[in-house]
Amino acid sequence: MRNFTTLGSLLLASALLSMAHAAPLTLRLNIMNGDKPFTGQLTTSGGQMIQTTMWQMYISNVSLVKADGSEVKVKGMNLVKLGEKGPFQNILAFKADVVPGKYRGLRFDVGLPRDLNHIDASTQKAPLGVDSGMFWAWNPGYIFSRYEGKAKVGNQTLEVALHVGEDRRRMNVDLADMMKPGTIVNVTAKGAQVAVKLDAQKMVATGVNGGKFDLADNQYVQVHGGAVADQLYLNLAGAFSLMKGGAESGMTMKMNMDAKKK
Repeated sequence: MRNFTTLGSLLLASALLSMAHAAPLTLRLNIMNGDKPFTGQLTTSGGQMIQTTMWQMYISNVSLVKADGSEVKVKGMNLVKLGEKGPFQNILAFKADVVPGKYRGLRFDVGLPRDLNHIDASTQKAPLGVDSGMFWAWNPGYIFSRYEGKAKVGNQTLEVALHVGEDRRRMNVDLADMMKPGTIVNVTAKGAQVAVKLDAQKMVATGVNGGKFDLADNQYVQVHGGAVADQLYLNLAGAFSLMKGGAESGMTMKMNMDAKKK
């Protein structure tokens, strides 16, 4: 009994020590059009301009990557909400306390873990739940990335909805470089801020089978699943990187379809 008591005391002391030395890790999202700041206007490869009215996405499963490739999991999740007028730069995407140290980068998901994605939404509070604006009542689960806007095509003004969801389209963003020596994310006792770039232009750069993302084709106007949602997933897969000066640059996104096909 004494051994169990001693072990419990040691574990509690260790946990309290970790909490005492925790420092804030802050992820700030910067929406860009290439190297230029995103202002709300997005031009497809089909030549149409979309005026953004909303862009929301879940950030979850954040982890810091050590030099040996192991991960330090960071608890928490956040729903990033962008309106018609932004702001589109320096957006608070995620914040949590972590253990200070030198890391080779970080990883996070755009989307939700499977268990959260299929829990009863009526029992959940923000940023989950039926009032989050991210729940599909007709299709169990949440929207992971919800982009909406308006575009003029010919004589029509179209309501554009580019929604990406379902477990197999949860995006695993890998911003860790294990090949190059050196520290990428240095969390000091005062914490660290990491600036992440999302190149919005890439989302509508390529259509299905390498074609154009052309709003004259109705399949690209209202997207809630199917082949165009798969293509949006792939397009967003190459859209994330670390900002220069934000920690380090040159990282890309690792794609991972949880289930290759339903």
